[in-house]
Amino acid sequence: MKENRGFTLIEVIVVAAIIAILAGILVPMIFNQIDESKKTRAQGDCKTISTAVTMFRKDTGKWPNSDTEDCTFLYTTLQTGSGAANDPTDAAGADAWNISANAVALGFILNLPAVTPAVAQACFNGKAVSYLAEDKVDPWGKNYIVNAANFGNSNPVWVISAGPNGVLETGVNSQTLNNIVVTGDDIGVKIK
Repeated sequence: MKENRGFTLIEVIVVAAIIAILAGILVPMIFNQIDESKKTRAQGDCKTISTAVTMFRKDTGKWPNSDTEDCTFLYTTLQTGSGAANDPTDAAGADAWNISANAVALGFILNLPAVTPAVAQACFNGKAVSYLAEDKVDPWGKNYIVNAANFGNSNPVWVISAGPNGVLETGVNSQTLNNIVVTGDDIGVKIK
């Protein structure tokens, strides 16, 4: 009769080594996929916001950057989410796009269902409707930003996420993303 005996110490060490090698290979691949999915989500959110802004312009004949109380004041930036703590900064920690001055929540202008009061229709030819279903931050917890001051000039208008590092590396009047640093990680869509 054959005796039942357990594994030897060498066999256990070999199996543990194989598991450690596989984990060392697979874990970085899994985390890389998570990072890529966040970037893809941010790109999709930027496209959604861009489409909403474009539809607003098509319906009302105006860009969504006017103060809805007197229809004359132009906002510098539009932003998703709430709170200045969620605003991206530049590499020095400064307010890169002058976000804190003359900024308004994007949801207010694009008239989200939950926004109260609704957009003053008189400012937008009585045609503004709801263009965004929700007003959310990017996958890294920062607000999406639209450089709304550029709606009135020839400079490009971006819907932008500061990316994984939370730092805006695209100038407010830039023709391309990440023009300030070569290895920037901003994610965005050009509206005009």
